[in-house]
Amino acid sequence: MSARPWNTTLTRMVERAVAGDGALALPTGPHWVHRLVRLNEWVRERFWSIPAVLVAAGVLTAVVVCRPDLVGLGADWDLGHVVRIRTADTMLQVMASSMLTFVGVVFAITLVGLQLASSQLSPRVIRTFIRSGVTKTAFGIFLATFAFAVTALAFDNVDDAAAASRTVGACVAMLAVAVVVFIIYVTSTMRLLEVGWVITTVANEARVAIRRSFPPESSYVTAAPPDLDDTPQVIHLPSRDTRGFTGVLGTVLGIDRPRLVRLASTHRCVIELVPRIGEYVASGGPVFAVHGGNPPDDSALLGCLDLGRARTLYQDPTFGIRQLVDVATQALSPAINQPSTAVQVIDRLYDLLLRIGRVPTPTGLHLDTDHVVRLVEQTLTPAYLLDLAFQEISQVGASSWHVTRRLAAAYADLSRESPDDWHPAISRLRESLEELSRAQTHAAWADGIAVQPDRLGLG
Repeated sequence: MSARPWNTTLTRMVERAVAGDGALALPTGPHWVHRLVRLNEWVRERFWSIPAVLVAAGVLTAVVVCRPDLVGLGADWDLGHVVRIRTADTMLQVMASSMLTFVGVVFAITLVGLQLASSQLSPRVIRTFIRSGVTKTAFGIFLATFAFAVTALAFDNVDDAAAASRTVGACVAMLAVAVVVFIIYVTSTMRLLEVGWVITTVANEARVAIRRSFPPESSYVTAAPPDLDDTPQVIHLPSRDTRGFTGVLGTVLGIDRPRLVRLASTHRCVIELVPRIGEYVASGGPVFAVHGGNPPDDSALLGCLDLGRARTLYQDPTFGIRQLVDVATQALSPAINQPSTAVQVIDRLYDLLLRIGRVPTPTGLHLDTDHVVRLVEQTLTPAYLLDLAFQEISQVGASSWHVTRRLAAAYADLSRESPDDWHPAISRLRESLEELSRAQTHAAWADGIAVQPDRLGLG
């Protein structure tokens, strides 16, 4: 650990969080909740997770059907119907030879569709496809059917009526499930090419992240403001050159808040997260600053940091806003020129910001069971969130009345329904929109048509 002069940005943030004689802070909750959320995120971010489980289930099904004695079951049960033994062998051979080809063709076509959707909307579409539970389940069911057929053929013991009836019954059942899943999968993939479906999917994920990161007022507890040192002990990421670190370096996906609070309480200190969640941290960059007390071990603190190659939403709701803005700006590019897509994005952005405005602005303070602030994070101001959501869209779409009128309506609605501290930033955005629109549409400006509030834009 090393010490160096620290800036006063965080101190000013803490001063803004003070309410009366204390500061508003959040309890971190039980550690298992964080672990459950992180596990869910881990599964959703890895395409192979669900297919691997289903393939294992397909192999196990083949064992139960063909060799039930290996798992402690009797071998004299059947489905009550006598079938020819050769029927079972034929069905297994057909399944084994056709399912793998079927999977290859289906997913080759899907990748072509994804490429088209990515060029029209945003590369973020690929992430939506990978995280889709329907996609993973379909891929897993198809491969599980193939694994069942290959495993059953490997046993080569379907030589009696009972085993043949079980095999035929399992084949029919798995093929029926595969057909149903295929229909669902095709429907889901076709929706992936629909603009509204992609935008709604991203917005729904952002709403979940906002609900986690922007709790209601009843969740806050009044506590004494933390004392922050001017020269805290700073913990850096390991350097590949000095320590041979080979783990994933890069974007801060999230932190284990309950564990950090517990460490800070044990060592009677205050831990500050230096980068914001979603920022990229270079090798050897600062990640934590420890104020007062006895600093915990570096490895214990770094073990609470979740790093990855690209941003996610589970502790970073602004990434959802960023994705929507990317879709809108790409739709407004000269190569695509789809202002209606941008208007649909503005609808969702307005809804997300309205949800944020209805709850208190997070203070970034987290306390332990003794109501002592132990963890401090940087927070985003309403002005930053408003600029993130609307500034780029207004600059790129200033020449489209469809976009400017919808933005004007969003600003008017937010002015009526958002807290008072949001109004200066909204007024600044409205003035910026008027200036941009005046520069783009001189004739229409005289009548104010371009910035007349209209929730439909121009229909």
